[in-house]
Amino acid sequence: MHQVESPSPEQDARRRNLGCIVLLASALLLYGFTLDNGLQSYELLGGDLITHHYAQVEARPGNAPGYPLYTMGGWLWFHAIRSTMQALGNPTPNPIPILSSYSTVWALGALGLLYAILNRATRSHRHPAGNWPLAWLLCAFYAVTYFFWYYATTSEQYTSAIAQTLAIAYVYWLWREASARESEQGPSPSSLSTRSARLLILLAFLCGLSLAHMLTVALIVPPLVAAILWERPQLLRNGRLVLACTAAAFLPLISYVYVYLRGAAHPEWWGAGEWANASEWFWSFVSTAQGREELLWGFQPGCAFFDGGFPELIWHELSVPLLIIGLLGVVLLDRKPALMLYGTFAIYLVFNWMYRCGNWYQVILPAYPLLLLGVAMAFDRWEAYFTGRTRWLSRVPLVLLLVAIGWRFDASWPEANSHNRPE
Repeated sequence: MHQVESPSPEQDARRRNLGCIVLLASALLLYGFTLDNGLQSYELLGGDLITHHYAQVEARPGNAPGYPLYTMGGWLWFHAIRSTMQALGNPTPNPIPILSSYSTVWALGALGLLYAILNRATRSHRHPAGNWPLAWLLCAFYAVTYFFWYYATTSEQYTSAIAQTLAIAYVYWLWREASARESEQGPSPSSLSTRSARLLILLAFLCGLSLAHMLTVALIVPPLVAAILWERPQLLRNGRLVLACTAAAFLPLISYVYVYLRGAAHPEWWGAGEWANASEWFWSFVSTAQGREELLWGFQPGCAFFDGGFPELIWHELSVPLLIIGLLGVVLLDRKPALMLYGTFAIYLVFNWMYRCGNWYQVILPAYPLLLLGVAMAFDRWEAYFTGRTRWLSRVPLVLLLVAIGWRFDASWPEANSHNRPE
């Protein structure tokens, strides 16, 4: 057996941070090179892409229920970048890359959060700051998966939904660590000033953002709440904290004032339908009738039990080996986060089966990086077992990931490259 010297925490943290910089810089170059920069003729007839373009340029509500926070952020992004380019001497910058780059910003945030989560989950005496080489390769693989790459370079909201889901998972990890430390110290159970209480309020706010963004992000909330209450059931006796979390969760609903005011000011944006006034239109709009109708397609006679690419697109995206390893690897986590992840996967599976004749492949996107957390746990355990025994075997997961990155890049490139798309 070979004795392997572990790096100091400071050395490992520096390497991890440098790895994050290289990861995000590489992704930025890739997405910048393949960024959408034009419209195809059929897109001018309508659809999600052109709808998001209009929403961010004119500060108008996007698709129902309006995605108010995403749209307001996109409006600020578009006009800030365009004004900057005009000030630098370009009077008529191409608007499409500016609009598309808003998705790139969210994609980079999602990659950074995934990298942070994977490192926190794999910390050990071998890797005091986390198994950053493994985390780096998993993030690089995820960066070139087709759907993530495509939506990182076009102007739809899915990378922001992925980033929001990963932010929820990351803050949950921080809360567990803070809660464990405070339990050892014996803090006041009713205090709102502790780090764990503040993180729990932040977590509630992040979950509540789904109410003003992509509603299906909330699929993670029931298993998340179950995991938290399993770990700290006494939280329910802290009335002040429960009230603060409830208020934080519903706070994002205030953003719908924007949807109402903008819609009331522009009846020409209401679309097809008959409404007596702005209030009637507003409640019809935020009820997402189109989404509910698409959900019912799965129960119609023309929809087969497996249809619409369900479930084969899942393993086409991640590969069969990584999908299986990810599902099995989650069990290596502590029981509470494992419950949260398995519960989330189960809800996504049922919901997407029901939605299989609609756009289920967009709804499921936030689940893919969570599956890679299971892959990280399995590969890190493999490395720990063989390090000091058969050193070359400990490197097998890293080699396999390099192969997977090459395969996924080659498979994704023709369709994910949105730059100068042919008619």
